[in-house]
Amino acid sequence: MITAPHIKSRSELTAMMIDFTSNGGEVRTFKRGHTSDWIYLRDLLQGFGYEVKVVRSWYVVRQIGAKGRPPRLGRAAAIREIDRVLVANGMQPFMITKHEFLEARP
Repeated sequence: MITAPHIKSRSELTAMMIDFTSNGGEVRTFKRGHTSDWIYLRDLLQGFGYEVKVVRSWYVVRQIGAKGRPPRLGRAAAIREIDRVLVANGMQPFMITKHEFLEARP
């Protein structure tokens, strides 16, 4: 099992952040209250014209009013789809990988 190194003090964490940003890194920021809670995401994406539902053990993320049977998604696929909608609306994605969401990278 791999564990994260222990940060001994706030000053050590601050020093790590300064080192990261001085070498070209940029810290991603989220607005206050932004969370991965499904009720919050349902309401947020509804404002962007999407519905987010949990149906048994599957997730549904699709545009409101879309015709046909919605695709059933696993959790990781649902979060990828939610991230796609967030990035399209100028927000930071939850997950960021080496190859996805290049437009959201600093």
